[in-house]
Amino acid sequence: MQLFLLGLNHKTAPVEVREQLSLAPSQLPRALSGLREASGVREAAILSTCNRAEIYAVGPTEAGPRLEQFLSNFHHLNAQGMKGYLYRRHDADSARHLFRVSCGIDSLVLGESEILGQVKTAVEAARSQGAISNVLDELFRRAIACGKRARTETAIGRGTLNVGAAAVDLARQIFGPLQGHTVMILGAGKMSARTAQHLMASGAHRVIVANRTFERARELAQTFGGDPAGAEAIRWEEFPQRLIEADIVIASTRAPHLVLTAEQVAAAMKARRHRPLFLVDIAVPRDIDPAAHQIDDVYLYDIDDLQSVVNTNLAQRGGEIARVESIIEGEVAAWGQWYNALEAQPVMAALAQQAARISQSEVEAALSRLPDLTPQQQEIIRGLGRSVSRKLIHAPLRHLREAGATGSGDVEILRRAFDLDARNRESNDQAEKAGAAN
Repeated sequence: MQLFLLGLNHKTAPVEVREQLSLAPSQLPRALSGLREASGVREAAILSTCNRAEIYAVGPTEAGPRLEQFLSNFHHLNAQGMKGYLYRRHDADSARHLFRVSCGIDSLVLGESEILGQVKTAVEAARSQGAISNVLDELFRRAIACGKRARTETAIGRGTLNVGAAAVDLARQIFGPLQGHTVMILGAGKMSARTAQHLMASGAHRVIVANRTFERARELAQTFGGDPAGAEAIRWEEFPQRLIEADIVIASTRAPHLVLTAEQVAAAMKARRHRPLFLVDIAVPRDIDPAAHQIDDVYLYDIDDLQSVVNTNLAQRGGEIARVESIIEGEVAAWGQWYNALEAQPVMAALAQQAARISQSEVEAALSRLPDLTPQQQEIIRGLGRSVSRKLIHAPLRHLREAGATGSGDVEILRRAFDLDARNRESNDQAEKAGAAN
């Protein structure tokens, strides 16, 4: 069995590619079921965020290429065209990558906090579908623990910027202080709520919140508190007409399609007499038609355009990366010992079973030739056989355990030395013959 990772992220693929592989939470059950059926892997989990789409799987070596085929088939994409965007990892490298993701050092915004919750969501979704067992369950448990350690033992997450905060910082770079400006937020999910918090801190003069569920929009508007006139919730169908009031629009819905078209932006700009409009699309898939960027006095930025803000964040926290990497390497080593030991466990069990089987067989054969022994004497002989058997395999079992933890080739050597595969086949054949006879 191998541990596989197949994925792409903001470093390897632009947003127009990432959005094609984005999965809504409601799609995960079908994706996990299809993945296991199509590839033949035993365990699978999918991590899908605005900046990454990753498959973690456990299965036979030949399952690796099938993961790529599943990805292209499920999303109706050209497999050959996807290859240049994908990265592939195996075993310890897969674990190292997930630990880096959980620690926030593989994120667009260094040290961002949302990713840890997204990793938890991914494993919970896989767990609820019965798609994971001991390997991925343990891998994700350790990854989450590693992410918590990084944020507790280093300053990687201190004053962390998230994507919403980066969007507000970008708005400040364009407009300067946000006092006196009106901001419209499309969507009222977690990302929008965090963006709202940063807008409050930045002194936005007025905020308009639009969401498909009006009650949720009203709840988000109320988080601005204080001045009721400073925050307004509107119904979703109203927002295109209200664009003429906004200076800044921040879009972060979970819609699988565009929610703001270039035609709607153009109509608003005509009514605004071409007063500049700043659009920030932090959704994946994107919410705002990229063609809006071609309209005069419209400035459209998507999630990939936040890089300038991210670079500032990197300079401030870059010194913590080495400390986080040290934590990760320690966790990867511990994971490797656990993972490698899995190979030794069936061999250890087979050796113990073989020793017990031989001991019992030989003792019973000897007792059949000693009919005058009392039951107490017979039990002494049986105990002697068990004791000799346990002592003889004690050293090989200890060596197997150590070999498994270090990943040495001795596991296979001991398997062959004791001919465990042949013994197991013989035992299985005997059991089948006995079953047929009955």
